[in-house]
Amino acid sequence: MRLLKYFIISFLIQGVVVAQDNISQRLYETYSNYKISEIENKRFSHSELMSVLEKFQNSDLIEITNAGYSLEGREIKLIKIGNGKTNVMAWSQMHGDESTATMALLDFLKFMDAKDEFDNFKNDLFNKITLYIIPMLNPDGTEKFRRRNELDIDINRDALRLQFPESKILKKIQEETNPKFSFNLHDQSTRYTVGNSYKVATISFLAPAYNYEKDINEVRENAMKLISQLTNNLNEYIPGHIAKYSDDFEPRAFGDNFVKWGSSLILLESGGWKNNYEKSFLRKLNYVALISGFESIANESYKDEAIDTYQSIPENQKRLFDLLLRNVTIEKNNQNYIVDIGINQNETSTSDKRNYYFRGKIEEIGDLSTYFGFDEIDCLGMIIDTAQIFPETFKLSSNLDETNITKILKEGFSFVQVDSIEHSEKFVKYPINVVMSGAKLNNKIGLGKAANFVLKKDGNVKLVCVNGFLFDIRSGKNYIQNGLIYR
Repeated sequence: MRLLKYFIISFLIQGVVVAQDNISQRLYETYSNYKISEIENKRFSHSELMSVLEKFQNSDLIEITNAGYSLEGREIKLIKIGNGKTNVMAWSQMHGDESTATMALLDFLKFMDAKDEFDNFKNDLFNKITLYIIPMLNPDGTEKFRRRNELDIDINRDALRLQFPESKILKKIQEETNPKFSFNLHDQSTRYTVGNSYKVATISFLAPAYNYEKDINEVRENAMKLISQLTNNLNEYIPGHIAKYSDDFEPRAFGDNFVKWGSSLILLESGGWKNNYEKSFLRKLNYVALISGFESIANESYKDEAIDTYQSIPENQKRLFDLLLRNVTIEKNNQNYIVDIGINQNETSTSDKRNYYFRGKIEEIGDLSTYFGFDEIDCLGMIIDTAQIFPETFKLSSNLDETNITKILKEGFSFVQVDSIEHSEKFVKYPINVVMSGAKLNNKIGLGKAANFVLKKDGNVKLVCVNGFLFDIRSGKNYIQNGLIYR
């Protein structure tokens, strides 16, 4: 009888362990059921956020209240879920152009509001913790999709003076809830790498320091333990793509001060993933990481982790270009020189701030053997030459709809000229640059210049670079996202 009881108890314990171990996998596999369809693009507005939150106003589990107003009078919401004894805080879009986690938090609300196979999991979770969420701390910055608030203040440097309403709201909620754990959710550059490797830093974590000496007390150690657990979970999906943010102490930052105020804080930075312009994959990773983190706090499973995993995470390095052309030949004074060319395709806001286009720029020239690219091409034997304008002039830029641009690209041209342009934007949707007839064009190849040129081998054009993107004449593949307008 004792033996039977032993096996039953062992089976039940193993079942619980398996359920906990598999929760990240189950969340990952079922994510599409909970993704908020109303927000697909990362540049959404404050009003769009409010519209989505309205869907949950009558939820039995989700309580949404007004936390206050931004500098320009936009409402900042506070979301409360659960009634457990352990308080947890999470906030996103402290920087207005860092929206990945906000999207993930909205997906999480849909997950919480659903009646499904996770009901027991959710009930158990929120009987143990109470979660407080600020889903968009800087709505004024969000409207212009920029980092800072309306007075060009970085809210994350106002933790000491507390001059601005957004900062005061965050501090007020911290004082009222005294969270044991907090999640400070950001986006970082898409060009960070994991240490000196070629792998992009897709997710970066940090357990911030609370003093210049970077001491580790129990509060900071618990954050390290939880990050260790989350790192192990996410490595199932992005092995080798997790990095660590610098832990240099910043006395004005909220994260560092939250630790000083007694909250184990997890900084989560969403970085890059190839061709994932709208951050949809990173949104999914945030969703999995957040719920997994809440579950670990509720069941205190983080306590079983060692901080060795955290301490062994490589730090962010900036060793990545969007496009890296290796072994390019440059001719000068009848001499040939072999160089690498690093190009970045920089997002630029449209006039309404809700969309964007790309501006390709030559960021570096020389020996880039210690750097990497999202895309890399070996151009050995290819000579770089200036981009040229197609000789025919089109009457209107709209006439390009009826033009065989692929044929023009195959002939080695990076520009077409028109006699008039109907709109005021600085880009065109076509995979070629547009020049106003009579405009003076500086197509010089150089550091900091627009990335427009051709690469030739044996006198024949092989690659055409338009605005930092390539058209490969050899294969016919066109990677060009948009052209620019030169007036």
